[in-house]
Amino acid sequence: MVEHRDYNVVFDGSWNGFLCVVYAYYYDGVNPLIIQTEEDCQAMLETEAFYVATDDAKAARALGGIKKRICDDAAGKLYGAYLSGEDEKYMDMFRYVLLGFKKGAAVVDNLQEACVKRVHKLAGYVGRESHLLSGFCRFAETRQGVYYCAISPTNHVLGNLAEHFKDRFLNHAWVIHDRRHGLAAVYDGYEYVIAEVPKDAKIQYAEAEEEFQDLWQAFYDTIAIKERATYKRKRQVLPLKYRGMMLEQVPRFKKSGEVAAANGRVYLSVQNEVIAANAAIPLIP
Repeated sequence: MVEHRDYNVVFDGSWNGFLCVVYAYYYDGVNPLIIQTEEDCQAMLETEAFYVATDDAKAARALGGIKKRICDDAAGKLYGAYLSGEDEKYMDMFRYVLLGFKKGAAVVDNLQEACVKRVHKLAGYVGRESHLLSGFCRFAETRQGVYYCAISPTNHVLGNLAEHFKDRFLNHAWVIHDRRHGLAAVYDGYEYVIAEVPKDAKIQYAEAEEEFQDLWQAFYDTIAIKERATYKRKRQVLPLKYRGMMLEQVPRFKKSGEVAAANGRVYLSVQNEVIAANAAIPLIP
């Protein structure tokens, strides 16, 4: 029987790092009172800090135990919660694992437990945002022939989107740029990698790109039936925070970069760059 000792646990913030925290509890007796990433770590004077190093072999063993002793669905829910942009989620994820090892697969239906309810709620947020962005992404051709799209998601859904578009744009090189988290998924036509990229990276678009975007906006405006516009319903199916990512939802701006307004929502141009979540909107030269 492993003797447990209380610690303020710190890890590197990765998925495998969290799984190593689970492993450390069962095999090293590390009982976390709080779990923090290195980036968010705060000194706790009353509790000894313990850094859990990431070990892929230990992480694989912990994940295998979760799938075997609980279920694959629980492992998926945990990973979904991990991808959420919420703070202080790791203790609820850890309690979920402990409860799962006691109750088995039944834990996924044990929604009266606060940790189960929150993990499922966070996983649901991530799943919904991944689904919405898979339809809201707008790609634009760059001068290099690579298709580029910028997003600004609340959660860490870049990997989910990369998997989605990898199977749909098999013969095209593309980049999905997560401006909020400073990451990009880069696909060369065979496989993709996720790397750190400046949030304000500048993009040079193909000469014909602006013309195609004008045609698309003209088409969208032409088929719209103003008399049947229902803005309340539109806000339900198309949240405001995603409007700036979609070319057809952003008004056609002037070349001078003046303030443009549409439907009561103002889009500002500062320092000759349109502030919008989707870089499919060409930057003003």
